[in-house]
Amino acid sequence: MPRKYQVKKKNSFLKSRFFWLAVLTSLAMGGVVYLVWFCPFFQIKEILVAGNERINAADIQQLLWPKVTHTFLGLTSRSVFLADPRSLRTLLIEQFPLIDTLQVKRQLPQFLTVDVGERKAIGLWCWQNDCFSLDEKGVIFEPSQATSHLTIKSQQPQGEVRLGKQVIESKELNQILTIQQTLKEKANLKATEFTFFEEELRLNAKTSEGWEAFFDLKENLDWQLVRLELLLKKELSIDKRTGLEYVDLRFSKVYYK
Repeated sequence: MPRKYQVKKKNSFLKSRFFWLAVLTSLAMGGVVYLVWFCPFFQIKEILVAGNERINAADIQQLLWPKVTHTFLGLTSRSVFLADPRSLRTLLIEQFPLIDTLQVKRQLPQFLTVDVGERKAIGLWCWQNDCFSLDEKGVIFEPSQATSHLTIKSQQPQGEVRLGKQVIESKELNQILTIQQTLKEKANLKATEFTFFEEELRLNAKTSEGWEAFFDLKENLDWQLVRLELLLKKELSIDKRTGLEYVDLRFSKVYYK
């Protein structure tokens, strides 16, 4: 008697739940890609710039538009989700040394906001024959030939002069401002020009009377200023300062000529 064989029916892949799960997953991923890349509702329509006074908003926008424009499979997208605020912020700071503080944010659904805080000059920093506007953090941000109530002439032997770079530490800058204010309040003297020897941390302050005071910024500045005040009151009154060239406060004994 011949043996009977039973043919096993193959299940259609259309009935496989794994197939439909893969299809649904692919559709979901495609929907996400469309939403992130191409959905018109999330395309950047405008770059909003605020807080700027001297920087042209159009210059900021012109720099950023190419960075928020992306191409995928030959299609162009300006999706707000693809804009990277951190990299855009870095780019703007590199291109605009005048920027002090900066916030770049996505504003859903269709905007990118740029909030700018610009540097304010408190004086000039000069090296060799070039002068630059200096802010309160010791950063230079633009060439300048304007006169100023504070001019710091750097005597550093060499170095790169780059806008947006801190050229003097905040501590030394605050010491210079303290000297300037103390001379005005205690001795009624104006000092607008300072020569800074960075390697030695030595400072020469030129007074409105034409003579200079030499300071050592490594040592106690308050004590040097007290000794200068006492010297001017007791030994070097106004009528005795004619022809005075300098007062050297860097040593245990005060020297003058």
